[in-house]
Amino acid sequence: MILFLILLIIAAAVVGVYATGNTGAHDITLWQWHWSAVPDWVPVMVAAAVIAGLFLLYMLYSGLVHGVRVGSMRRRVTTRESTITDLRRENQRLREENARMRTVPAYQDANRDTNPEPVVADTPVDRSLAAPYRPRESFGERVRAFFSGREPAGY
Repeated sequence: MILFLILLIIAAAVVGVYATGNTGAHDITLWQWHWSAVPDWVPVMVAAAVIAGLFLLYMLYSGLVHGVRVGSMRRRVTTRESTITDLRRENQRLREENARMRTVPAYQDANRDTNPEPVVADTPVDRSLAAPYRPRESFGERVRAFFSGREPAGY
């Protein structure tokens, strides 16, 4: 579109130079119309105005199409961003619940005979009974442990 605008400015400059160099006049007849003593630069100016009008219409159309495309992508991105935010919030809630539940089953298993009712997560839990959380080893760490003789093959 910038190229069309530059071409439009150049065409206006060329028509201006043409008008200053051609000061004559002549008669023009087009179908049933007749004009007399029309300056020589007017037909050139009319042709340049038609082309300029077409360029401007094309620029308006291109801008409209671009705006519609960007707007539709913005709606899609906004929808996806809100979905991602919801999923992150749910993930955080599940992580907190998972961390809370990791401590509760060890307490329930240790006191199942003396305390058969379920333990509420908000009750104080004796942390000495719960096994500490240990993230699972990666595959490479398990292979190194196997070949160093620290771990058995079947696990």
